[in-house]
Amino acid sequence: MRVTNNLIYGQSNRSISQANEKILGIQEKVSGQTGIVRPSDDPVGASQLLMYKGSTDQLRLYDDAMKMATSNLEYQEVALDSLNDSMDEAKTLFIQAQNDINTQDDLDAIVQEIGMITDSMAELMNARGADGSYVFAGTDTLGPAFVLNSNGRYEWAGNEGQKLAQISEHIKIPVTDSGKKLFQDVWTNLSFSSDVLAGNISLTAKVKDSGDFGKFMDDHYDPENIANNAYVLTTLPILAEGEEFQLEELIDDINFGESEDISEMRDYWRSFDGTPGTYSIKNSAGEEIASGYYKAGQPITFSGMQFIARGEPGAVVGLSLDKPRRENVLNEIKDVLDVLGNDSSTHEQKAQAFADVTASLDNAQRMVLEGRSAVGARLNTLRDREDFSSANQLSNAVARDRIGGLDVAAAATELSMKESALDASQKVFSRISNLSLFNKI
Repeated sequence: MRVTNNLIYGQSNRSISQANEKILGIQEKVSGQTGIVRPSDDPVGASQLLMYKGSTDQLRLYDDAMKMATSNLEYQEVALDSLNDSMDEAKTLFIQAQNDINTQDDLDAIVQEIGMITDSMAELMNARGADGSYVFAGTDTLGPAFVLNSNGRYEWAGNEGQKLAQISEHIKIPVTDSGKKLFQDVWTNLSFSSDVLAGNISLTAKVKDSGDFGKFMDDHYDPENIANNAYVLTTLPILAEGEEFQLEELIDDINFGESEDISEMRDYWRSFDGTPGTYSIKNSAGEEIASGYYKAGQPITFSGMQFIARGEPGAVVGLSLDKPRRENVLNEIKDVLDVLGNDSSTHEQKAQAFADVTASLDNAQRMVLEGRSAVGARLNTLRDREDFSSANQLSNAVARDRIGGLDVAAAATELSMKESALDASQKVFSRISNLSLFNKI
């Protein structure tokens, strides 16, 4: 076989090129810190690396969603905490306003301060997140949750939807809450109506114990058949017409029981200013549900309701349970401020206004605290998922390193060997290329 210069150069070139390729391959592994640069290095390992990479990429997408959800929920958390504090301040001022020593100037100052608190509450109800969206507007986050109409009352302008964040393959978590549920649909003070149907009496009726009355409403209010919410209070004289009141005969006729103090009963009946009588309260079916003795000007108390009738027995009073009503707590506060700011408001009107606003604030705070608890639970869920995601990503990284990790020391040794081989090939080529018969002549 004839060894030509072309053969020598070609063979040397291939050897040097192969050595260079091996060096470049090792350098790629070192720079990428992986033992699998291309699928041909390890087909099975390469497919496993792709699987773990896809899992990690998906987890990072969920991480982004969780960061967004956490930001929104933290804004809600701050707003709800501030709202609760503002309601506490308003309740304290309303308690202060009930002091009878307050002058109208004092009440005007309290009204002004509560008005500023109300403005702050309105801003919190229209709170925005980091991206400028209204966090209590439902899914319509580009517009405010509440707007002030021409009558100076707040109206709901959002919707009742919730934005959800996908934080895992099978879990979505709400990141917004509807302000309608939290602030608009707040139960107001329960009430009833009364009307004198017969008899010459003056009547004062009010809710004396909101707890007992609330329980009575829960047990007896019928939202479907309004007629079942009607009751009748009747007062009747004990003596027949024309009979004269004889104290001893009355005491003898009434079975007070052995435990009763007869002397106290004598004092009780002697204190009557007018004719003694009895009262009974019947429901819409005519069933008697309460009864007792009637004394003009003395309160009649029944299931949290109090009636004070002044006049002779023989009157008929119609009672009706009012339909429970929901209203924005800001509007309820405004109504009370209107009463307090009016120097012609009576003591009874102010007392009723205080009772109404106290009930609304209590109910609103309960809704806010429920919303705050829900937000806190979601934040805890997000923290748990973040920990789970971090652990999964770490596990994926360990698995990927185990499959495609690079032994740096071995790679450095191999790189040194390949570089030495390349250097030797270059030196051999240099010497062979200088060989010639003319060098021997």
